[in-house]
Amino acid sequence: MKKILWGIAGLLLIAAGTSFARGQSESASSGKMALSLYNYVDVSTSEYTTFKEVLSKFEAKYPNIQMSVQNLFNDPYHQKLQAMAVAGQIPDLVYLWPTARTGYVTGHGLIKDLRPFLGDKKADFIAADVAPMGPNGEIWELPTTAPTDTTVVYTNNALLQKLGLSYPKTLADLIAQAPKINAAGLVPIAMANKDGWEMESCLLSTLVGRLGGDAWLPNAIAGNGASFSDPQFVDALKIVKQMSDAQLFPPGINQMDYDQGLQLFEQQKAVYLIDGSWRVQNLEKDLPADVKANVSLNTFPSIPGQVDGDTISDIASTGYGMNAKLTGAKAEAAWDWIWFAAGPEGSAINLSHGLIPGYNKLDLSGADLGPLTTKLIAYLNNVAGTNTVLDGAMDAKVIGILNPDLQVMMFGQKTPAQVAKDVVDWYAQNPSK
Repeated sequence: MKKILWGIAGLLLIAAGTSFARGQSESASSGKMALSLYNYVDVSTSEYTTFKEVLSKFEAKYPNIQMSVQNLFNDPYHQKLQAMAVAGQIPDLVYLWPTARTGYVTGHGLIKDLRPFLGDKKADFIAADVAPMGPNGEIWELPTTAPTDTTVVYTNNALLQKLGLSYPKTLADLIAQAPKINAAGLVPIAMANKDGWEMESCLLSTLVGRLGGDAWLPNAIAGNGASFSDPQFVDALKIVKQMSDAQLFPPGINQMDYDQGLQLFEQQKAVYLIDGSWRVQNLEKDLPADVKANVSLNTFPSIPGQVDGDTISDIASTGYGMNAKLTGAKAEAAWDWIWFAAGPEGSAINLSHGLIPGYNKLDLSGADLGPLTTKLIAYLNNVAGTNTVLDGAMDAKVIGILNPDLQVMMFGQKTPAQVAKDVVDWYAQNPSK
């Protein structure tokens, strides 16, 4: 079996590593410092435009560094990174998550602790972004944006007003709106769930946080007086099923690509969009001014049994880390990229594209912020978060069971209790250490 795994890893690495190898060879011949960067971005979106500007300005500042970049997105990114980890061939620079989502890399000694590089600059970041990520306080990656809220209800108030509706205070109020919105030929809530993570990360995570608070999820993972068979999890699943049965989501949601949900909202075919705080960047760029003026950012309505009020799931943002094997001048060059991307220069570029940085020393007084970016800053300052982003806290393998189970549950082929049992069974076979 081990030989088979290595064979698969080798095949994936051939595809993943060709551009890296070519870039390293060209850089060696030019006398420049060669750095390989494995980057997570959808090249069809505005986020890629932002990344290219950061990269271009970095290369202009550091002409002695030659960057070889490969961009991937969603599961293909993680599949290739896992193959690289198995083969012990991690690129010099890697885009990482702060917790378990890339634990297959950060939890196995393959990524360098950034604390010695960061030093007293740690105070220049929002505290949640530089909180401990490893068991001994390690910081594996330096986030390029503010902590991520995974559940924001973007609301087209012009459509609401046209329908004679107002923003719902409770889940029951929201469900009661569905018949009227659907009768008008509109979608109540724009979401897409083909990749599976969207429903889990952008809705279920907040529901679990509302019903369990901060402590329940880590205790359930550790089997410390809590279990995924508890009402905190099963009832959250029931709400997703209830919303699906009430036809709040688009028809065919589980066959829709991620950007299709966004497009429904941008084309004013949906009253609400449930997505992460990162979507402000797309909306800022894509929506005309008159539509943006009528879009508000709201917390998800109150649900029965919530313990800490109208909280939403949040987590430290993602960013770049470096291969643990790097030393000397190469490690310093890798840090130059990490600091450029997350520090004052990269943060200023991100801000100009509507992304709120985790670096907190920028002077925002003269910044030309878009209306939705301004609304997001106000929203983040007035909402309470729970650190319950499921795919940030739970093992990637069990998330690989949960996400398709959610799709099957929405089709009516599994009950919430059966979905919960699948998670319980996985942890019974793979107890948390």
